Amino acid sequence: MNVFIAFSLILGLFSLQACTNSSTKQNRNLTDTAKTSDSLAISTSDSTTSLISPKTDSSKGQIFLVRSYRIWEKEDPTAVLNKDWYDLYEENGQYYLDKVDFEVKDGFDDCAQVATKSVESRRNSLLFLKLKGLKTGALEHLKINQSEIWPKESVQYTFKNQKIALKALGDIKSTEVQTDENGHEKVFHEVANYKLNYSSINGNKEKTLFQVNQYDHVFMSTLFVGDIDRDGALDFIFSNPKNYEEEAMLLFLSNHGNPLMFEAEEQFDC
Repeated sequence: MNVFIAFSLILGLFSLQACTNSSTKQNRNLTDTAKTSDSLAISTSDSTTSLISPKTDSSKGQIFLVRSYRIWEKEDPTAVLNKDWYDLYEENGQYYLDKVDFEVKDGFDDCAQVATKSVESRRNSLLFLKLKGLKTGALEHLKINQSEIWPKESVQYTFKNQKIALKALGDIKSTEVQTDENGHEKVFHEVANYKLNYSSINGNKEKTLFQVNQYDHVFMSTLFVGDIDRDGALDFIFSNPKNYEEEAMLLFLSNHGNPLMFEAEEQFDC
């Protein structure tokens, strides 16, 4: 009887060890699977486009909208302007860079019931810029092939044997026909989950210039295509308000292969 009990105990120990080994093997397989999944996720992430975030550090550069500004709590946005700023302006179809020539006028916003400061340029200015390395004079620029780039559309530019593509992604929620101030009809889409990608046709990795979750009765448009920093590569200026009570511009600067994005915006909601 004692021999039988001892034999049963031995069999039990062998069974317990087998279960433990099986459990350990399963845990090891689960761990290996997790590592594989993590590796795949990292690889997938690395293969997607990278977002060029707008610069908030003013020491690296700034852009400034030539417009009227509301003065909230005595904070004057126009106070940053001085002789170090450059003016990107158009004259007879040609674009130029020169030192700013402007005046600031006091005013009052009846809607917001606050004082205003209006920056009025003495030129046909597109944008004021404060960036290192800029030089005055005429700028090389290209005719804008297509101002608005709707989802699933792509626009290409060729400059100094370089081919650049701007490709749009997103969702069109609704479509309508609108009539502009000149009586011309045009198709307008309400767009969500928008993303504008930039790539070289030569095969460089795509970069995301900007993305917008939802446009509210407005949409992006291309305002300038040319070489602002004179590095032989294209720079872009986009109008990119998120809603109809906002003015916003983005400057994509090629910056000798180290691209930068600068943003300026101003709300005028009532």
